[in-house]
Amino acid sequence: MIADIASGPSAASESLPGRRAILREVDTVYETPENWTIYRRPDLKDPAFLELCDSIRKSGINTPLEISGDDYIISGHRRFIAAECCGINTIPCLIDPTVVMGNLDERERVALLIERNRGTRIKSDSELYLEAAAAVDPDEAVRQAQERKVQVLDYIKTCKLSEVQVAGSISRTDPSGERAEMLRAVLDILGELRAADFLPTSGRSIHYKLLAKNVRTSARKNGYIYGTRPGSASLLSKLLTDARSAGLISHSDLDDGTRPSVRFAPSGTVGSYVSQSLSQLFCNYFGDIHADQPNHVELLVEKNTVFPLIKRHVAYPLRVPITSLRGYGSFPAARDVAERFKGSGKENLVVVYVSDLDPEGLDMPASWKKYLHHDFGVTAKVFRAAVTPEQVARYKLPADADVKLSSSRASKFIREYGDQCWELDSMPERLLIDEVTRTAQAALDVDALNRALVREKEDDVQLARYRAAVSRFFNEKFREAL
Repeated sequence: MIADIASGPSAASESLPGRRAILREVDTVYETPENWTIYRRPDLKDPAFLELCDSIRKSGINTPLEISGDDYIISGHRRFIAAECCGINTIPCLIDPTVVMGNLDERERVALLIERNRGTRIKSDSELYLEAAAAVDPDEAVRQAQERKVQVLDYIKTCKLSEVQVAGSISRTDPSGERAEMLRAVLDILGELRAADFLPTSGRSIHYKLLAKNVRTSARKNGYIYGTRPGSASLLSKLLTDARSAGLISHSDLDDGTRPSVRFAPSGTVGSYVSQSLSQLFCNYFGDIHADQPNHVELLVEKNTVFPLIKRHVAYPLRVPITSLRGYGSFPAARDVAERFKGSGKENLVVVYVSDLDPEGLDMPASWKKYLHHDFGVTAKVFRAAVTPEQVARYKLPADADVKLSSSRASKFIREYGDQCWELDSMPERLLIDEVTRTAQAALDVDALNRALVREKEDDVQLARYRAAVSRFFNEKFREAL
């Protein structure tokens, strides 16, 4: 039976202006199966659903169902089931002949259901979640994920591979034999650094510590006191390689910051990835602990070998940006420093420079100050934290080599400081950390910094409570949705 009736105001009728609802037999209208992948089928004992049934018994269906041209429900599945429960044989419907469910694929039907059911009733949290999940375009999601991972692969149909052939054998010598004295001294140095939490370290740093140990390079007649002849550093490099190969030195104790590598670790199953993500939720929060600081402070480090040490023991605790320059640095590095300063809103930029005491090491800070002003209009106060002539005298630091006469700045350096150079690696770790920290703290309001760190800890507690609440909510609602 089909009859025209006046349609009352509803989301469905508003989507089809000017149309009049018609009465349709219940058994001539069909549920759209995808609806129940998004919305929960009504619980016949649910008070809200029972209230809907009572309303329909008393007043009928006031808001017509919206159905497609091939008689599938677009909006109104709950009213349809309630009508069946109430024994009602005819229901008011608005037909949209422009929609034919049979002509749509599953994703298109899901999108249509979500669009036409938007704002029609109050939905549960799990239904809202499923609406959001169902609205995700799988192809777009994959595309965005691929962009994030920079995972663009060019497939070649045919490729002839040539395996590398091995000739000869690797020659390793036992470091615990004739080089035992030198090995014991290296192990003692690593033990001291481990106790002070200064590992990993570099071979260059071990070199300077060996200079003070007065050890022989070999028990043979051709052995000599380490550092008294050229080639000592090469002997140390060979010893470290042999000792690591023999398992006498842990691979993690030494780090070569000049040869970085990148790995792409899989995330595991979806379930484990979700659990891990929830456990890490809100864990990367950093409070603006420099909000009350008068200056914006930047750490610039000439050499990669000491960069990890200063990053961990100075930059992290003080929460100041740090840049490894590997020499004079580059235009992009200077641009980034200038942009961070301008974005900070501070009046002053203070640069703490860490470099060797050699002609170039002395020139680099002045060069940075000059180019920051010339290229980016930024006037910076630049201070060298290490290595300084005063530190060389105070700590009796060992010189590394003669000044390179090929340097255009050599003559001036020799006039002022002599013909010897001193590397950052020559400074004991604790002294280097203390000197750089002292210089950086001089540009900071330490009391304000400590107050901000206390506030950040309070924020971390609040975020931990949020994380627990979100994890509980997600786990409960996700299981319900499944």
